Amino acid sequence: MRLRPFNPDEAELYTHLHNTVYPDRPRRVDEVQKLWQAQAPDQIFRGFFVEESSQTVGWLSLFTPRYGPRTGRLEIEWGLLPGHQALAEELWVALEREAARYRPKAHIYAHWPELAWYEAHGFQVYERIRISILDLSALNLAPLWRPLPPSIRISTFADCAGHEALERAYYELIVQLRQDIPTVKPDETWSFETWRTQTFNDPNLIPEAHFIAFEGPTMVGVSQLERSARLHSIETGLTGVLPSHRRLGIARALKLRALEYAHAHGYQRVITGNHEANRPMLALNEVLGFRPWAVDLALSTPFAPQG
Repeated sequence: MRLRPFNPDEAELYTHLHNTVYPDRPRRVDEVQKLWQAQAPDQIFRGFFVEESSQTVGWLSLFTPRYGPRTGRLEIEWGLLPGHQALAEELWVALEREAARYRPKAHIYAHWPELAWYEAHGFQVYERIRISILDLSALNLAPLWRPLPPSIRISTFADCAGHEALERAYYELIVQLRQDIPTVKPDETWSFETWRTQTFNDPNLIPEAHFIAFEGPTMVGVSQLERSARLHSIETGLTGVLPSHRRLGIARALKLRALEYAHAHGYQRVITGNHEANRPMLALNEVLGFRPWAVDLALSTPFAPQG
C-alpha cells in the first residue's frame, strides 16, 4: 500500500471514490473543489489517495472540521473500495503517524460497517444525531401555520449580504444560537472574518434560503437550507430562536417558510439532522412530517497533542 497526496485537480477522482464507498452520503465534484480551495490560513487539510498495485483504491483525509471546530481536533475520513478493506489496518498506522498531535474525530452513520473499525481502535461515540427526511410530494402546510406577533417579520440572508453591519449581526446571531445547541462538546467560535470566508466560499450556500426573523432591526431567529449532493434533495442548516423570543411560533414559521421554498423550487425531499438531546426541535420536525432515516454518530479517540 502507498499513500499519495491529493492534487488540487483530482476532486473528480476523490468524489468517485467517496460516492462508491458511501453512496448514502454523496458529494458533488464542484462542492469538493470549492471546499479544497476554501481552507483558511489557520485551518489544516491533508489528503492522501490509497494506492495498491498502481491502482487508486481509497483515500484518507484529515481536516479542520467545517462545523464544530475545536483546538487540537481534526476530523478524519477514509474509505476503501470493495475488495480492499484488508488495507484498513495499514491505514490505521498512517492515521497514527499523521494525527498523533491531534485528537481525531469522525462522523459516520450507525449502519456503516466501518463503525466496527473505529470501535476496535479506541474511538468512542460521544454524540448521536438523528437524520430525518420529509417527503414534499404530498406537502400541505396550510394547517400548520400559526399567526406571528405583529412585530416579527421574516427576511433572508440574500437581503443582508454585502452589508457588513447586517452580516455581523447575522454572525452574532449564529454564534449565540450554536451555543444553545445541546451538544456534549460545544464549538469554539470562529472570528467574523473566518466565518465570512467559510460562508461565502461554501458551495452549498443559498442566501435566499436562509430565513431570518427580525423584531425591528434585531435578528432573533433563523432557519437555513443548503444545497445537497443527494438527487432532488435539499438539506437544512441551523434553525434556532433566541431565548428571549421562544414560544412565540417563530421557529415553526421559519421552518414553514423554508419548506415552502423547497417545494416551490422543485425539491422532492428535505433532509435534516438534529442532536438526539434536542427534544424541542425533534418534536417540531415530527409535527412538520419529518420521519427518521438514519443516525449519524460523532466519534472521538483519546489521541493527545504532543509537546
